[in-house]
Amino acid sequence: AMHSQCIQFKNQLCSAAKIIANSHYTIALAGAGLSVESGIPPYRGPDGLWTKYGEPSLLSFDEFKRNPTAWWENRLLAEAQYENPIREMKLALDRARPNPGHYSLKELEDLSLVKHTITQNVDNLHIMAGSKSTLEIHGNRTLLRCLSCGAKEKRYEISFETLPLICKYCDGIIKMDTVMFGEPIPKDTLMQCMNAVDSCDCMLLIGTSGTVNPAAQLPSRAHEIGAILIEINTEETPLSSICHSVFTGKSGVVLPLLVEQIRMILET
Repeated sequence: AMHSQCIQFKNQLCSAAKIIANSHYTIALAGAGLSVESGIPPYRGPDGLWTKYGEPSLLSFDEFKRNPTAWWENRLLAEAQYENPIREMKLALDRARPNPGHYSLKELEDLSLVKHTITQNVDNLHIMAGSKSTLEIHGNRTLLRCLSCGAKEKRYEISFETLPLICKYCDGIIKMDTVMFGEPIPKDTLMQCMNAVDSCDCMLLIGTSGTVNPAAQLPSRAHEIGAILIEINTEETPLSSICHSVFTGKSGVVLPLLVEQIRMILET
């Protein structure tokens, strides 16, 4: 059985590699599964941080808007407190490095095959791996963003001496770039994502369960316009049924094999 499974995997790999190599516009949608492989704990599920501690109220946009100064004071405190899920997550994120899955997406971008990677992750690892055309639908933890004009700053360059943080361009209020519960996805980002989906003929689904909106709507939208969907996940998802190829495994293992296969096709 193992042998025939092996042949089946190889055939599926060749088939998926051909589709990507011959596509005009492949995009990727990446989710938490990709980050987990870099040692970042998931929020949800059996090993999830929120499962263990409960969801921190600091993730709510309403709370931020009500009192940005208090929000930042609480946030900075939480980041310094032992046994705090926010501190635990920050330490894990600070230590995390891109894994072979991230580097494979960068390689596919360098080959001009992947035109955009839409990521639900805020961990900055795609950028660290060298991806240039990343669309961060939930923002980036290393950045701050003005709620009025949308200008972004690197968090480590900003002083927290005076709160609330005020935008130097427009006097707007500055928050973390990470999109919170109840916060709309910034319009320009959402627009870019929709445009990418509407242009694509192939979509890679990597480590995403397809349950968190609005990112979850993107694969069905791509499927409706006739794009071919290829899924890589450690388990089946609600999206598996509309996929042409489903690889059950780690993206850090499957993606490099896929890239290797694609390179062989391009060289012949």
